[in-house]
Order: sequence, then C-alpha cells, then structure tokens
Amino acid sequence: MITDAAEWRMLDDGAARAVASSIAHRVGGTLLGVRAHEFAGRTGRTALFDVRGQRFSLVPGGEVAVGYDGGRFVATPEQSASYATSAAESGLRLDLQEFVDSMTSAPRTVVLPPLLVSVAAVEAGAVAVPPDHPDIVRLIADARAAQPSTTPAPGYQIEWSSEARVILGADWTVRSAWLLDCPLYEEEVDRLAAIGQRLLTPDEWEHACGGGAPTLFRWGDTYPAGGDPYSAAEGPHLLPNIFGLEIGQDPYQDERTADPGVVCGGDGGSAVHGGGGEFVSWLTVATAFRDTEYAEWLRDTDDVDHLHVRPAIPLA
Repeated sequence: MITDAAEWRMLDDGAARAVASSIAHRVGGTLLGVRAHEFAGRTGRTALFDVRGQRFSLVPGGEVAVGYDGGRFVATPEQSASYATSAAESGLRLDLQEFVDSMTSAPRTVVLPPLLVSVAAVEAGAVAVPPDHPDIVRLIADARAAQPSTTPAPGYQIEWSSEARVILGADWTVRSAWLLDCPLYEEEVDRLAAIGQRLLTPDEWEHACGGGAPTLFRWGDTYPAGGDPYSAAEGPHLLPNIFGLEIGQDPYQDERTADPGVVCGGDGGSAVHGGGGEFVSWLTVATAFRDTEYAEWLRDTDDVDHLHVRPAIPLA
C-alpha cells in the first residue's frame, strides 16, 4: 500500500496502475483511470475511482507540511491597496501580514494516512435512489430545458441544494442519484461511518487542497484581478488541483471537517456577500484559511440550511 506522496510519484505507470487496481478491489469500487496531471506548473499523477456512484481520488499521505506563515507573505501593490481599503472600511488595525496570519492556520509538519477523497464536496444527508426516481426525472427535465444546448461530460455532477444530487453519464443519462435532507453534523458523521467513510481532519483537508504547495493558495500567491472567487468565471481555483480534486472553489460552499470547530474552504460567503473587498474575499479560499468566528457561529446556531462535506475512505 502506498502511504507516501513521494513514493507514489516515483512509481512507473505500470506499478501505479497495479497499486490503484488493488485499492479499487479493497474498497469495492471501480478504477476510472490513472494518468499524469499538471496543476499550476507542478506535475503529478492522479488515480480516480468510482465508489457507490461517487468519484474519489487517491491522496497519498506521509510526512507533509500544512499551515501558512503570514509573516512571509509578500503582497502585490494591488493586493496591498485592496486590503488597505477593506481595513479602512471595517476598522481593522492589523497590517496585511498580521491579518493573513490571523486568518490562516499555523505552519506545522504532520504525518497523515493515505485516503481516497471525494473529488467534489457534497451536500450532507444523501440517500441513494434509482435514476428513474420521479423527483430525479423532474429535476433533470427542468435542467435540460434550462440548458438545451448543453451536453454534460460523463461524470458531471449537478446538485440542487437540500433537494438532490446526480452524476451524469452520456447525453444527460443519470448514472447515480441521491435525495438530500440536511442533517445535523453528528448525524452526517454517523451516516458516513455506516458506509465506511468519514470526514477529513483539518490537517488532511489542507493537504488534500494544497498538495504540498508552500504558497498562500494552492496555485500561488496571486489571483485573477477584478473580482472575487465566487463571481470569477475563470481562474486557477476552478481547475482540478494536483490530486485532481475540485476544492476551495466557492467560498459559499465551506466544508465541515472531523473537528466540529474547524471549517475549511470558505466562510459561507460572508466576505463576498458583505463586500469585504477583493483580497479579503480571495483569502477565504486560501489553503490554510480559518474563520474561527464563523466556525463558532455554525456550532451554536440552528439556522443552517446546508452542510457540505468531503467524504474520505481510509486506506491505512
């Protein structure tokens, strides 16, 4: 079993496929492919699997660095100007580096297990249903009517918040379908455990997102100008990362972790919705981003209409 990311990268193609095939057999899934992959100037290898109709990617572990030291962040003039405006409007007294440091987890070295990690975050409370379930048929018909010229690629996922999720095959055929009912955090933990899955720890989430990148974001220290990660139609945040994961793309879709006090991948859209400014809005999708006040609010409130998770399958 591969546990170390460096060891996985050093395998030749045949050996990598043999390892991936053994993993598929072990978890009762289907190997979708093993291929070379490039992201943000880094090259790697992805192994994708179908488990219970959901796509997972191999995230090897080992000794890895996570977290971020805000004191070493060097802002561009545009980033500095954006933050200065935000700080003046909100009364922040921290300088930019201090702010970055306060909103990211501390740098640390950890040892992590190998995992299969869901390619996309999903809304919690999923209950599998047949593709011809009446609610699924209705939702697909509405989606096709709204996008008559669109032909989704096989494996494309559509999610209707608190209602349903589907993974499509060719020509809008439904390969897998789930109805959604937003549960309590504890209920989702129990539901995943019953099918041999679990939530990522904060360390595992950061490693899955950044893949060892030492920069503020998994692709570097800058971002597309003139907007925020929610409204940007293009950008590195929308591309599969070094492990082939679709992660940290939308600050409104923050993800719960195995630590109920830590939320990753966003702030519920607070910075974007509240007009926090370009730099502050982009910071919410930084690999090591932390918003402790938002996480505390989630723990204390009953006013939550969705709960996004990224299931993982232990391999160690």
